[in-house]
Amino acid sequence: MEPDRRRVLVLAYYFPPVGGAGVQRTLKFVKHLAALGWDATVVSTRSRAYGARDASLLAEVPATTVVIRTMALPLARYLAFALHRLRLQRLRAFVLWPDGGLGWMPFAFFAALRAVRRDRPEVVFSSSAPYGSHLVALLVSRLTRLPWVADFRDEWTANPHLIGQSRLLARLSERAERAITRRATKVVVAASYFRLAGLVDDDPRRVEIVNGVDETDLPAEDAPGPPADRFVLAHVGTLYDLQDPSSALRALASLAASGAVDGSQVEVRLVGNVWVPNFEPPPGVRVETTGYVEHARAITEMHAATALLLYVPAVSLAPSGKLFEYLASGRPLLCLTRPDNVASLLVKEWEAGVVADPHDEEAIEEALLELWRRWQDDGLPDQEQVRARTLEQYSRRATAVRLAGVLDEASRA
Repeated sequence: MEPDRRRVLVLAYYFPPVGGAGVQRTLKFVKHLAALGWDATVVSTRSRAYGARDASLLAEVPATTVVIRTMALPLARYLAFALHRLRLQRLRAFVLWPDGGLGWMPFAFFAALRAVRRDRPEVVFSSSAPYGSHLVALLVSRLTRLPWVADFRDEWTANPHLIGQSRLLARLSERAERAITRRATKVVVAASYFRLAGLVDDDPRRVEIVNGVDETDLPAEDAPGPPADRFVLAHVGTLYDLQDPSSALRALASLAASGAVDGSQVEVRLVGNVWVPNFEPPPGVRVETTGYVEHARAITEMHAATALLLYVPAVSLAPSGKLFEYLASGRPLLCLTRPDNVASLLVKEWEAGVVADPHDEEAIEEALLELWRRWQDDGLPDQEQVRARTLEQYSRRATAVRLAGVLDEASRA
């Protein structure tokens, strides 16, 4: 029997045909919520307002979903670029507050109010980053008295990427975050370690819903696997300032220079944009870069690698959104994170690869050498048990079931 249809108003800057990692969580929620009786009206931005585009993701948007794509004034971005060229970084930070999405907020606000009048949603759901989506949702919730669920894909005031901002901006962000956590009916966090201003860990409104993997994204069983004649180490995802795995590349170059590994049989694939300033791979290692690719190809690249590189700097506890897709690929991981990161904990517990400190190049060399020797011994076959455990415990369908329960509770509040 067809379940009773209910509607949720979703505020999400990142939504197809916009591409990139920030799209996946909201898209998969919307996709699987439809089977649970929740149809979505999504207020997002136009794809040209963001650099990455992945039109193939539109096929996953349910037919019952209404998508409203508003314009976003680029003035803040242009002004921020000019201030960057003038080396006025502190002033640039003020222009971009809260996170560069300011030009979208007024258009999203009025579009959301129109959607409330037309579609009569029972609850509002907002996803960050950009954190401006929560600020719009706060205003919409206050004006319409609709219950509101705020979903934090990342921390805001405790985010290590914001270390070094001015005290004034830090206080402004904290006040905004407190307003969000005080007003929201439910607050969803993507990881247990998240710390949000004004929200204690045992607040009954706080709910943890981790990221996951959609089994329908996995390639067919007969899809090409890793090559037999060379060792392919792949990193899938954008590289930028803090997200810079050059320590792994230097360690690999050192092993090749010493003869511990055969450099002619090693290939590094960087699948995604490389935005690291002055990025230069070390000599002696073959490095291929693809630039931005569609999500389906990114998954294919994971399955075609000999081993997968997961790098998270020690300042961050974030396990990376691609962790569960990595694990579901069945390929072993070279996991370079701090030891209390959930990625390291899972890789160790499930014997899904090797781990090392992201800044200890000697330890990274030892981890790489272990993978290399295992590849020479048995070719590093697929880890079917790891794939099965990942799909069982971290499926996107299961996370949508959890969110549907949260929406039900919020709508009754």
